[in-house]
Amino acid sequence: MKPFDHYYQQMKTPGSVSLDGSWAQGRTTFGGMSAGLALATIEAQHPTDHPLRSLSVHFCGPLFTEVPFEGQTRVLSAGKSVANYQCDLMQNDACVTSVIACYGKNRESDIDVPEADIPPETINEGKLITYIKGLTPDFAQHIDYRYVDGGMPFSGSEKNCLKGWMRFNDSTSLITDAHLIALIDAWPPATLQKLKSPAPCATVSWSLEFVDSPSRMSPPLTCEDWLYYECLIIEASGGYAHTTAKIYSATGDLLALSRQLVVVYDKSSKSAKN
Repeated sequence: MKPFDHYYQQMKTPGSVSLDGSWAQGRTTFGGMSAGLALATIEAQHPTDHPLRSLSVHFCGPLFTEVPFEGQTRVLSAGKSVANYQCDLMQNDACVTSVIACYGKNRESDIDVPEADIPPETINEGKLITYIKGLTPDFAQHIDYRYVDGGMPFSGSEKNCLKGWMRFNDSTSLITDAHLIALIDAWPPATLQKLKSPAPCATVSWSLEFVDSPSRMSPPLTCEDWLYYECLIIEASGGYAHTTAKIYSATGDLLALSRQLVVVYDKSSKSAKN
């Protein structure tokens, strides 16, 4: 069982990579892992000093564990201020994950509207959730969770939010942008708490915007630091749900914004009555 750091470094070198089964989520690889490793490939093949501004992720098919895959990149545009790079993770001659990363140079501007930092809940107030084999996804054994608000998946909760703390439990390196991406996707979709029984779901599209990179902060954040996650269901109907999330440091600094379109394959109780 290898930590995220191990595969992050592997993606920095040429050649194919195979993930061990501890990073599985059902029949595929944990999506945050796929997206994070795709970004690692972009970082290695197209190094830049410009901060990462946004990331667009499309899951095109299952990325299987224990099966070799590789990242293929190309330059979409490379201007003086903004550059866009694409990475496709290829497995068995098919694209399984496609990522577009946008990097933008800092510049002077008269527009300055700071995000109102929030004082996140005290870490010790969150309920520690431990990995339970066969009940929680395999990849969850790499991550520590503390639930602050919102219900557990399939609990029939009436809440529309999910809040809590997260960190890797088997890595001590700096939190890179790739590490942050993986952590953001580690939480279950906020919509699953509203179901009363298990049902499959999948992310259709995922977009992220980055306000501050943990590794560029002073002092830089490490994988031993807790990050705060706050997700809201914006709208849900017709089997699809729109969610948006904010990610903060433990000191209340906004790090990233995340937005997902999720499809849930539940059986409607209304149709069952009919």
